Order: sequence, then C-alpha cells, then structure tokens
Amino acid sequence: MTTPTAARTRIPAPVFDIGLAVLLALLVSGTTVGAAPDHRPGPLAFALIAATAAFLAVRRRWPEVALAGTLAGLYLYLYLGLPEGPIYMLPAVAVFSLAFARPLKRLLFVLPGLFAVNTAYQTFVLGEITDLWVNASITFVWLAIPAAGGRIVREARHARAREREAERERYRADERVEMAREIHDVVGHSLAVVSMNAGVALHVLEKRPGTPPEVVENLQAIRDASTRALQDLRATLAPLRQGRQPELRPTGAIADIPSLVEAVRTGGLEVEYEVTGEPEAVPTNIAATTYRVVQESLTNVIRHAEASKATVRIYCDPRWVRILVEDDGRGGPIDLDKIGQGVTGMMERVLTSGGVFSAAPKRDGGGFAVKADMPYNRSDT
Repeated sequence: MTTPTAARTRIPAPVFDIGLAVLLALLVSGTTVGAAPDHRPGPLAFALIAATAAFLAVRRRWPEVALAGTLAGLYLYLYLGLPEGPIYMLPAVAVFSLAFARPLKRLLFVLPGLFAVNTAYQTFVLGEITDLWVNASITFVWLAIPAAGGRIVREARHARAREREAERERYRADERVEMAREIHDVVGHSLAVVSMNAGVALHVLEKRPGTPPEVVENLQAIRDASTRALQDLRATLAPLRQGRQPELRPTGAIADIPSLVEAVRTGGLEVEYEVTGEPEAVPTNIAATTYRVVQESLTNVIRHAEASKATVRIYCDPRWVRILVEDDGRGGPIDLDKIGQGVTGMMERVLTSGGVFSAAPKRDGGGFAVKADMPYNRSDT
C-alpha cells in the first residue's frame, strides 16, 4: 500500500514574496524605460516604482496593506506626471493576492469601492480621459482579471487540499479495514474454538452420571456466550469480505441487560439488578453505551475483583441515565496493567455521549464502584 507522498521542500513564503517584489520592481522599471523613449524616467520614478513594489512583500500576510500601498504609490506616480508604463501591474498583483487570501464576502466589499475610487480618480483628478464610461470600462477589466484569477487559484488550491485529505482518509480507512480483518480472523477463530470445546465438554459431561449441575451450567454459559460473540463479530465485519465498509450501528440496549446479568449469575456471581424510570424512552446510542458499561463492569468484576456479589442499578430520568455498578470485592486502585483497556473504553464511550464517568474503590471500604451519568433530550429518540 502506497502511503501519501511527503511534502517537498519549498521556498519560505517571506523569501518568495520579497524576491517577487524585487523581480517586479526590476521588470516594471525596465519596461518603463522602453515604453517612453522620449520621456526617460528619472530617479524619482524608479524610487516610486521600487517603493510601490515593496508593498507586495507583505501581500501574503497583509493583503489589504499591500493593496492600499500599491494603489497609493500608483496614484502618486500618476499625479506627478511620471512616465507611464506597466506600473499598473503592481496593484493588479495586490488584487490577485487579496482575492486569493480573503473570503468572497470581503472581496465583494472591497472591489466595488476600489472600482469607484479609481474611476473617479482617473476621470476627475488626472483627466487624461474625460469619458466616465471609458474609465469605468478600463477599471473594470483592470480589477476583474486579477480578482478572477485569484479566486480560481484559491479554489484550485482548496480542491487539491481536499483531494490530499481524501487520499489520507482512504489510506486510514484501508488501515482500519485491514485491522478489522485481522481482528475477525484471530478473535473469530479463538471464539469458534472456545465454543466448540465447550460444546464437546458439555456433550461428554451430560452423559456422565454424577456431574455437578454447576459444571454443566458454566459450560453452557461459556458455549452460549462465545457463540453469541462470534455471531456479533461476523455480522459486524462480514461486509469486509465483500470489500465494503461495515455499517456500524449501536448494539445492545437496556432491555438486553437482564440476559447479560443472567449469564453472569450462571457463572457463579450473585448479581442484583434494578432499573427504574422509562428505559424504553432512552435514545438508542445512550442505551447502547449503558449496555456496554454494564457489560464491561461485570466483566471486570468477574476477572479482577474477587467478589461474591455485584449490584447493577440503572436510573432512567426523562433527561439523563445514571449507571451504578458496585461489587464487594477487594477494591483498591485500578491496575491498568491487569485490567487492560476496559475502564478506558467505558470512559471514552461515556464522554463521547456527553456524560460523566468515574471508576474508583468504594468510600466505605472494600469493593469497587463504576458510575456514569449521560444526559439526553427527548428529541434524540
């Protein structure tokens, strides 16, 4: 897989702009000499051309300053009656830079004012062409061409940036798809083996007299849980086999928590479960997060708490859901090396839903408590 190409070394913007200003000053000065052989420009003309071009050195950072400076230099040059030439090019470059750097709203605010000022200056101050409509037409072309060019270059630059971002996003998506395939192959195989071995052991023990019922119940719970997890994994990642992105939807709901609790009870942990309010009114995404928080909390109780009892309480208010999962285990601070990413995953889910999350030992000593509050609006349903 080809990674996005690295950025090439580029000339720093200030250096480029200063170089452009110097180059334009030399170009305008040289062509002015050739444009009026009978009216040779003197030192004042060259000084004004250089000063006007110097404003273009800041065209990228302050395009309004560049435009105002080049216009002022142009009008002073013309007012003093110095030899005309391509000095009009310098404000045109500033207009181009303004159109490139600023939003269209600002451009539509500046250009009409500039059009009126230049038309009036050429007609009533200089007076070389006294026809207002002729000056208006010349001014329109003088401003429209660089302004249109600046907008075209701006849109082209943005289009290329969007294409590069889309390329990077496709690359990241391909990586996620590849990772998901690996997860499907590795975890799916392991779950299939667990389910198969539990089924075989259950089949053998059911035929053997004197087998404790607790053993049979635990094997059934292992087989059912692994089979269910394998089905969920396959349903979620099956589209990857056809080269399509899976449509990820929230899975699990508050109504599914009793079966989850019952499966944990079958494994030997006493679980007290209580839900109050209107769980059916909870939005789908909040209900799915609630299910995952309870699921991960009970998993941590089984694996790490050394507890004999756990309590799950869910309060469904018209505006928020509160989750409280407690156990009577050994408590103590969280050991991330042992507990893995479970607590982090719960916290990220709750925070993404706009809620508040905490996981800490109980204050009364002994045991652990997971708490989460997630707000929602009725319109979310």
